[in-house]
Amino acid sequence: MIKNKPPARHHFVPQLLLRNFVDDAGELHVYDRRTPDREVFNNPPEKVFFESQLYTSYERDLSKNVDLELAFADLEGIVAPVVMRIVEGARQGQNVAPHPGERQLLALYTYFQWKRVPDNFRRYSSLERLRLDGEKALRKFEAEFGALDNHEKEHFEKDETWRRMLQNVRRDVIASGNPSIVDTINNMTLCIVRISNPKNAFIISSCPVYKLHFPGRATLGDPDLEMWFPIASEVSLVWVGQGRETLFRTLTDGVEVRRLNKAAAAKANVIASRSSALTRSLASSVGTQI
Repeated sequence: MIKNKPPARHHFVPQLLLRNFVDDAGELHVYDRRTPDREVFNNPPEKVFFESQLYTSYERDLSKNVDLELAFADLEGIVAPVVMRIVEGARQGQNVAPHPGERQLLALYTYFQWKRVPDNFRRYSSLERLRLDGEKALRKFEAEFGALDNHEKEHFEKDETWRRMLQNVRRDVIASGNPSIVDTINNMTLCIVRISNPKNAFIISSCPVYKLHFPGRATLGDPDLEMWFPIASEVSLVWVGQGRETLFRTLTDGVEVRRLNKAAAAKANVIASRSSALTRSLASSVGTQI
């Protein structure tokens, strides 16, 4: 019996979201500030916003563990009908409010879409830092318990050893979650925002959940903080304040849409939208706050 091959492409922005931002041909118009010579390019959802083995960890025998990627796939499968019901309702001008269980699921999904992306977690961890701290710990170990043997020394001299260790640390941090943060999000007011003018559209980025706040007031408990999560070209979830209400807002101001898109682009390395012109117009804003 042939076993299913473990997934190698790990999308940190799920295809179920990306498909809500495509043009009529089913493609995204993408800009990556790390490859500026490519300028704006077109790709279908399956070919963008992924990294090979991003959520893989390594067992002691060096076999690959993809449980976290499979868990994210399961979560996406559960949340997909809720997201699509909200998006389709908004597109038809209907106010579709999630029931309490769905609302909690959306809070969990928002949390992990904020936490799981490389633009976020790579700001706080690096191979250089891990190796520096690890080698310091090894020296302390040797001073207390004696020198490592030749096999152990050879193991820790390999760059690949430290890369695997960093991969495992990142995987464990992402997988651990923080129920109190999820509860905080769930206790906020959920506003479902729809763009009314078909000429305007939200972008999606490599950091799809972003916060708007006053300087020095970035905690979720701040009553003026807004956590934006566009789930389609014309629809965004926005968590704000407190109260566990679900509100609906129509966004008519194209200038405000532009401001939001620039804020999203500033916190990301990659952006995409249904329009080449829209993506190109925001290229200079990409990554300016990283």
